Formats: sequence, structure tokens, C-alpha cells
Amino acid sequence: MNLRRYKNLVPDSPLHRQLESLLLANGGRVSAATVCEEVLLLSGTDSSLAKVLVQGLIEDDPRLRVSDGGVEWVEPRHETWRACRCFVVVDVETTNGGRGEQHIMEIGVCRVEDGRLEREWSSLVNPGRPIPYWVQQLTGITDATVRTAPPFEEIVPRLLEELEEAILVGHHARFDIGCLNAEFGRLLGKRLGNPYLCTAELARRFLPGSENYRLQTLSQWLRLTHERPHRAGSDARATAELFCHLLARGELPWGDYLRPRVSPPPGQKISETNSPAFS
Repeated sequence: MNLRRYKNLVPDSPLHRQLESLLLANGGRVSAATVCEEVLLLSGTDSSLAKVLVQGLIEDDPRLRVSDGGVEWVEPRHETWRACRCFVVVDVETTNGGRGEQHIMEIGVCRVEDGRLEREWSSLVNPGRPIPYWVQQLTGITDATVRTAPPFEEIVPRLLEELEEAILVGHHARFDIGCLNAEFGRLLGKRLGNPYLCTAELARRFLPGSENYRLQTLSQWLRLTHERPHRAGSDARATAELFCHLLARGELPWGDYLRPRVSPPPGQKISETNSPAFS
């Protein structure tokens, strides 16, 4: 695709995946020599050369930096939170399948600025494959529904314009962002580097007392707009309203909950409900 350079897109190669796994296993920092040996499969590399090779590997990824002969993950900071006034809530419906095999069939997007919902849009997406029967029953989206819908690549320019400067938000955000990253990886060899927040995690922490923390339950409890559960536009709208409800609670340590991160802030555990992964 002929796209301009988006600063929130980072490389999505096997080498970068291996590097992230190595960082995860080592608390967010490893030596350049270790990266050369375990990722680039170059043993006994001179320290100066190792630094140059690692710098080349991570140069398009602002989440990583070379420092004192090693590479480290730059954790989301409170400065990131304070500098951002734009949040984009995303929700996707997919064809299901294993990690990396799911294809998006609907997306919902809501833009939140200064604690208010500013705009929203949603689109069906042709996944290019049959939709399993049970997914059709859950969502009401059938093969006929998406037959004339645009493929993912046609909504990419609009989507990237929305996401580039934003902190992303989702209910079980790791799932939605992981699905987006799978699509971007297949299409562009890139994935999203945006920091993100999970409203399921935030609601458990700051809204005690709910029967459970499913979006539909929270919507009923808090009287959020949620007319069509398991449809991306409705789920995104309900998540955006939930996020605005959380923001209205005032100055809380939101920056501590920015993801992805390789280590929890002091005194906390990383408690997102999806399986651990960089996404």
C-alpha cells in the first residue's frame, strides 16, 4: 500500500518478536551482546559492533532504545498521560480462531477528547473467509452481511489517521489491539506502537461492587448506551462512555495503567485478563 509514514507503526518481524520476548523474560533490559547472540545468532560480537547492529534493529521502534551497551523497553510514563488529550476507543468483531488467525469483520471507533465523546464511526469489514456459524449467531453478522463490505486494507488510511496520536482504549484491550496488529502485520509488516488502557482492568480497580466486569453488565449497572452487544459500534460506544465515567472520577494514577509494559509499577501487578503478549 502507498501510505505515508505513521509514527505509531512499529516493525513486525520475527526478529522484533524475538527481541520483545527476550526483553519480557529479562525485566525489560538486555545487553547488546545478548541480543546479538540470541536474536541475531551472532556469537562473540565485538561490543561496538553489537551496539551498531542492535541500533539498526530497533531504529524504527520508539518503544525501544539503546543505553549503556544494552537495549531497553521504554515504559509508558505519566508524562505520556499528561501530554495526551486524545483517546481512541476501538472494538472489533472477528471470525475467531487462534492468535494471528482471526480476521476482523467489523470495527467500531470512538474518539474521546477532554473527557467527552467527540465522534464515532463503525464499519463492516469483509474478512475474506467464511464466518463460523456460532459467530454469526452471537453477532448477527453473516457471510451475506459482509459480502459487499470493504476489505480491511480499504479502511486502513482512515483508521491510521484516527490512531496515530492517540492513547488507545478498549474493554479487554489486548484482544482488540492484538487483532488489529494481526491485520496490520499481514498487510504492512507493521503493528501499532500506541500505549493503551484496558477499561476492564480500570473498572475492576476503580469501580468496586459490580456483579462482574463484562461490558454488558457494566452498561446496565452504569446506564451506559449499549443497544447492540457484540456489535463493534455499540461495544465501542459503551466502552467510550465507561471510559468517560472513569475519567470523571478525577486525578487518579491513570499513567500506571498504560500498556504495554514489561514490569508493573511499584506495589501493583499487571492484571489484564488476556494472555500475556506484546501487542
